[in-house]
Amino acid sequence: MAIFSRYSRYFLYLLIIVGCALIGGVIAEASGPAQEGTPPPSPPSDCAQCHLDIVQGWQTSTHAMAFSDTMFQEAWTAQRKNPVCLGCHTTGYKVSEGTYAHEGVSCEACHGQTPENHPPAPMLVDPGVEVCADCHTTTFQEWKLSGHGEQQLACTTCHKPHPQTLRFETANELCLNCHEDGTDAPYKPETFAHQTHMEQSCTDCHWFRPDPEDVAEHLVSGNLFPTGHTSRVETTSCTTCHAEEVLTSNELGAAPTIEPQFPSDNPALEAEVRIKELESEVDTVKAQAANNSALRVLQGVIVGAALGGIAIFTVMRFRRVASKTHIQPKEE
Repeated sequence: MAIFSRYSRYFLYLLIIVGCALIGGVIAEASGPAQEGTPPPSPPSDCAQCHLDIVQGWQTSTHAMAFSDTMFQEAWTAQRKNPVCLGCHTTGYKVSEGTYAHEGVSCEACHGQTPENHPPAPMLVDPGVEVCADCHTTTFQEWKLSGHGEQQLACTTCHKPHPQTLRFETANELCLNCHEDGTDAPYKPETFAHQTHMEQSCTDCHWFRPDPEDVAEHLVSGNLFPTGHTSRVETTSCTTCHAEEVLTSNELGAAPTIEPQFPSDNPALEAEVRIKELESEVDTVKAQAANNSALRVLQGVIVGAALGGIAIFTVMRFRRVASKTHIQPKEE
């Protein structure tokens, strides 16, 4: 029984140490930096305090004017302000409450809510093409079927994300920035189709877009329309010009030779690489935060276990001293 009692005492001591270690770990984690919660929505003016140039480029963009645009307001009013439209034309729209945080597509619509401790807490830099797909459904599906989609060239490869403009002055400059060297057979500039359409822009054939009437229909019914992001030459692209025109071999004449007109230093591809670099930096910061959290817990466990051990040692020491100094009854 004495042996059993001794082992029970040691087991009790072990439980005390483990309990102290767990308490230390919990206290250490709770004392760490505040975790990202759900802070109140931040207006673009808050972002402008540090990102003034970005906000200036955004504030006259299609996204910024998505709600205040006169055409949208007229069409929306004619539809008795259908709340379905607000999912794409506002930021932070809550279906259950019928409220929204900001007019137009603002920073948080793409980057998510700003952490309360940002900075230094990281902000999502590259949300990826999926965030565009929420509203640009047709465009996203067309992109997935295109050569660009197969190569995973994100929207920001060609589009500046904040002003929503092309990364080059003209569409031809943008296309020839990647396709002028002729290494990819379907895009060789010396092919017959290109030689006989020198006066055409790349987007006239490869980027078929609907008539303005079709775009206006979206404001009436909400129906989506093709945007040409398959990058394929559709039949309608040809018939638009050739429906009433018959070309003969004599009329074509000698095929001219295309001379590349634009430098091929690939800034669009450089931009794509930079996006990936920024994404990696964000992942690194997140990993560091996770490591710091784990380190705090480990330190708390060690400190708690040490304090528990010291407490047990102190109690045992006190009991031994007390037992030695206990006054025994005097013998008569």
